[in-house]
Amino acid sequence: MLALGLLLALPTQAAEQRVYLVATMQLDGSSLAQSIFLHEPGITELEGCREAVRAGQRDRDWQKYHHIFRSDRFKGFSGHMQYRCATSDQQFSSWQDGPRYNRSYLIGVDEHSKLNVERTSSQAQCRAQLRALPAARQAHRFCAMGNQQIMP
Repeated sequence: MLALGLLLALPTQAAEQRVYLVATMQLDGSSLAQSIFLHEPGITELEGCREAVRAGQRDRDWQKYHHIFRSDRFKGFSGHMQYRCATSDQQFSSWQDGPRYNRSYLIGVDEHSKLNVERTSSQAQCRAQLRALPAARQAHRFCAMGNQQIMP
């Protein structure tokens, strides 16, 4: 009985670490970017995410982390996709492609592949926050628009 009482007295365990694919479309020649946060429940290790990215790019068929880049929305512009695999205890609403990427985020993926996402009121505020960081931290962060919510 004492052991049960001690177990119940322990603080609740931290939120579960999830593996995310952070897919970012950067408009060339600008600071404009859109990012999405994709989670596959069956992928629990970073290497599994990296392999899914390699397979998706190689085969041009994303069996895992399925997403469609709508290049028709960017006629007359060029951009490139960047993929980062990372772990986080943050959770995000599911991604649905749509026209309203209206949430500004300061996104960081550090040297240990740890993801941290902060909501900002605007891209201007995001860039100001980014510039205020020490150079070493700036190197692992960027601003992007998203259409997903950070879940509580």
